[in-house]
Amino acid sequence: MAQFIATPSGLGRFFTRISTVTIKQNSLVIHFKNNTSRAYLISDFTNFSHFKKGLFSGKITLNHGTKTVISFLNKKQAQTLSEQLNSVFSNYLEEKVNTAKTLVKRYATNEYLRDSNVPVLKSAVFSLVQQYGASPSLWQQYLSITDIKFLTILSSSPTAAHATEQLRKTYEQKTLAARADFYNVIESNPLTQEQRLGVIRNNDKNLVLAAAGTGKTSVIVAKALDLIVQEGVKPEHILILAYNKNAANELTERFNLRVQQANLNVTPPTILTFHALGLKLLKSDNKTLNLSPFAKDALALNKWFTQWLGNTLKTDSRFCKTFVETLYEPNDSLNTATKTAIKAQIYHTLSGLKVSSYQHLLIANWLYMYGIEHTYQNDDTADFYLPQHNIYLVHFAIDRQGNSAQNITKSHNSGHVKSVRAHHKKHGQMLVQTFHYNWQESQLEQRLKTQLQKHNVNIKPLDNHAVYERLSATELLKQNINKYLNCLSAIRGEHLSSSQIAARIAKSGIINHKRYTTLLVAMQRAYAEKLKEQGAIDFDDMITSAEQAVKSGKVSVPWRHILVDEFQDISCARMALLNTLIKSGPQPCLTAVGDDWQAIYRFSGGNLALTTRFNDLIGSHSLTLLQKTFRYNNSISEVAGRFVMQNPEQYKKHITTHTQVSTPQVVLLDDLHQGKKSVALKVQQIIATINKNNSTASIAVLSRYRFMLNEVEQHLAGNNFANPLHFWTLHGAKGLEADYCIIIGFEQGKLGFPSNNPGNLLVEALLPTQDTFKHSEERRLLYVGITRAKHKSYLIAPPSGYSEFISELINDNYPIDIASNLFAKQTNSRISKDNG
Repeated sequence: MAQFIATPSGLGRFFTRISTVTIKQNSLVIHFKNNTSRAYLISDFTNFSHFKKGLFSGKITLNHGTKTVISFLNKKQAQTLSEQLNSVFSNYLEEKVNTAKTLVKRYATNEYLRDSNVPVLKSAVFSLVQQYGASPSLWQQYLSITDIKFLTILSSSPTAAHATEQLRKTYEQKTLAARADFYNVIESNPLTQEQRLGVIRNNDKNLVLAAAGTGKTSVIVAKALDLIVQEGVKPEHILILAYNKNAANELTERFNLRVQQANLNVTPPTILTFHALGLKLLKSDNKTLNLSPFAKDALALNKWFTQWLGNTLKTDSRFCKTFVETLYEPNDSLNTATKTAIKAQIYHTLSGLKVSSYQHLLIANWLYMYGIEHTYQNDDTADFYLPQHNIYLVHFAIDRQGNSAQNITKSHNSGHVKSVRAHHKKHGQMLVQTFHYNWQESQLEQRLKTQLQKHNVNIKPLDNHAVYERLSATELLKQNINKYLNCLSAIRGEHLSSSQIAARIAKSGIINHKRYTTLLVAMQRAYAEKLKEQGAIDFDDMITSAEQAVKSGKVSVPWRHILVDEFQDISCARMALLNTLIKSGPQPCLTAVGDDWQAIYRFSGGNLALTTRFNDLIGSHSLTLLQKTFRYNNSISEVAGRFVMQNPEQYKKHITTHTQVSTPQVVLLDDLHQGKKSVALKVQQIIATINKNNSTASIAVLSRYRFMLNEVEQHLAGNNFANPLHFWTLHGAKGLEADYCIIIGFEQGKLGFPSNNPGNLLVEALLPTQDTFKHSEERRLLYVGITRAKHKSYLIAPPSGYSEFISELINDNYPIDIASNLFAKQTNSRISKDNG
């Protein structure tokens, strides 16, 4: 390369330290008068140099991330140097453009642009485009027409985010057109546009939200086939995870059927449940696995836990005492804001009494535990009487400030205390007094002990065996066994440590959270020790142990694509395993397919937040909504969709239906038959009507509770309907469908729908966090029920005392058919009052 030199102008000799500027070995070198120099690699330049002619001299501006200005140069020499510098730079620039083209082709033309590859494009492509936009005329002088066209197209995007979006849209449009024939035949019906996008989008993380009947299974099967047939991915590099064994079998059958009908020579990918995946990974780690009998036999678990609990109660005094203290959830009757407030609660004491106050329960059980005979009076003068000692015991429900229940003045409370004391003094009766603040300050037992000892009452703890025998003789032990087994299931499912158990219970606001933590940690440890003794694992261990095996590097992860069905029901433990597979595998794409509107399995560990807060908890992703349903009509869609979307914490979807009708197909009926309440006869009447019009139509009777279904099923046992007839709980109905559905059980109360039973607060505290919208999961449950029907859903409710859901459907003018004069009268009466 010829050497080009620029020296200072005549004026510059007096104003600059520079002696010469030259191009040497692909660098621009500035030599200074003090015999030092500074070199700039031309390959590092970000844009062309800019020459500017002045009156007496010229200057060159260099662009290399920052700007460097070289002034007071000989004008002619500086211009020639700048031109040569740009000529050299253009060669490097052409290489950069070619590299950019290659990267765009690799990451955004030949495949869907993944979030993990965007930084590469930002560094090597988008930054280059931005530099081109700063001085396009210079670039156009030195680069080819094709290079300029490439840069011009990309420069139309104002930001890197916009450019990313445009590249993805271009890829989608190209792929949709190229594979149109494939997508038309790969399923029994041509894939919808939304389904095709769900198949095409292969970001690092993808969320496909599918409303009921919109073909999420079709997307999973079609995506797997698309990857194998169109993308050339080996089947063994694809993992599909199903929620349960039936779903896994259905996906396998569906895949094989589509392969056969499309005449493809393709083997199925790996299709497993999470537990089967855990087993597969552990076997890869050469683990000798024994599945605990508890994993598949709930009775065996109950038997062991009952025995362990009995032995512990009989041998561990502290545990026994804590267990008795926590038989019921605490209720601070003076704190109206407490989360554990329970209204109109009846408590069963160890001595067989029924008391109306939680503090009375504690007193009665304490008396029993110390062998002090007592009766319950609960009148104005005393709460308990101790006949062996002729002592009356009264518990004043007031705090230290003299406050009690609402609307009762301090002066009234003070007067009541004085009146009680005066009464017993008048009759010469010994009186022991306790106060609500004794309990609030954790001093109730000490107060009882001190006061009774003053009256020479012998305070001697009852033998633990006797306490256990008494617990066994009541329903209290059985009830608490069931409660703690549910707690144990939640702890195992959420994989909670001792500190996490403590934190969750404390956060819930349960008053006795420390005592509950003590019990639960002991139970969890005992269970873990039992599994160790068995040399076995349970299903929860299978997930967590598999995660650890992958983390340790002992198990290789071959999957490049992981597809998860029913993602809305996934637990934190399963998500942890997925995250580990992603981090340990060959940069696999995760595609989560589910429906937040059908999240109804929180009780078994389903964490809806993983779906509704996908971006926050899992990461940036591509979102596809499946919003066209082929199962039900527009009437069912409008009612069910509007109803479930009342919850703002869920995704909004705009459902369209393949089948259109002009009249309401959600029908509200009362539960009266010939003037008398009979749900079973009403169901029979509806089935007879359907049978008359269509004897082959399938019919499903659904309820929130199994016992209600059993009653109807027993009643219908003698009827020989030709129609296929099913009886499903609303939870069990998920994934199923029938031509007609009849939903029963819309009474108010704990066994109504929605259920007003808040559930056990201790279990609730250990389960995944629930969204805050009232009856959110129950609302989703009704959505599931209504959308099981292809043609029509019947809702049977009592004409009075009906549930909140029925009230909403009536009062908020949902487009339903109120096919009962009794409901219609109530509606007309309400409208008249509103207008009046």
